Amino acid sequence: MKRVCVIALLAAMHLPAVERPRNNSYVTAYDNVLPQVADGGGWVTRITLVNMDSVPATFNLWFYADPDGSPWNVELKDQTGAQSMWTFTIPVGGALFLETLGTAAQTSQGWAYLDSPSYWVSGMATFKAIWMPTNDAEAVVQFASEIDNHYFMPFENRFGYVTSMAIVNPYPDRNANVTLQFRDPNAGIIRTDSLVLAPLEHRAFSTVVKYPETDGKNGVIEFQVTGAGGQYVGASAMALLFSQRGTFSTVPTVAILPVQF
Repeated sequence: MKRVCVIALLAAMHLPAVERPRNNSYVTAYDNVLPQVADGGGWVTRITLVNMDSVPATFNLWFYADPDGSPWNVELKDQTGAQSMWTFTIPVGGALFLETLGTAAQTSQGWAYLDSPSYWVSGMATFKAIWMPTNDAEAVVQFASEIDNHYFMPFENRFGYVTSMAIVNPYPDRNANVTLQFRDPNAGIIRTDSLVLAPLEHRAFSTVVKYPETDGKNGVIEFQVTGAGGQYVGASAMALLFSQRGTFSTVPTVAILPVQF
């Protein structure tokens, strides 16, 4: 049950994403969102960040709690205290390695936002399951874009596999209206649904539990995100694919087009 539910179980305010300068920058400059962070109950999240800039990079890393995006005080190994906003500096060409404690009996979940004045700081997270009966299991996911509003995600719910996903609205000042369409490999529609994500809201669920029509099937999920009154908004998503043996891997999203401003 734990393996299926890490995403199903697996606001300090930052500057609105729309206020960032975006001259001739492609989507990779906005890969600032980690749509899922899980800690405790046998789960640890490691975060690795790299400074690719030519100057030292000082930035904030914000943690938000599921589901409403309230400040989440997270403890990190080799750091003092529990905070919802951590400030770090990475030297030129350097890297930062962070890890949640993972000692709590119950799993807590949420998401993280990288608030950096430099476009050249980004990285990845590693989800580590330490409840496996023999060996630990891990999967790596890159930071996601905060501005993608049309993208696809494969899913596999056959042969004992389960796809669990997380989606978040990283914008602090507007709703994100998300349409999801599940399709089979021949583009036949399995299920269509609509979600309204409030500012900073995070949702995580097993696709089999939330959408039982997908049980025993595979295909692709199409996501389309719109804002009210023509406001621009994106929603960041990721997924993990669990096997019946408890191992898991990352399921990436694929944007339909690179967004340019």
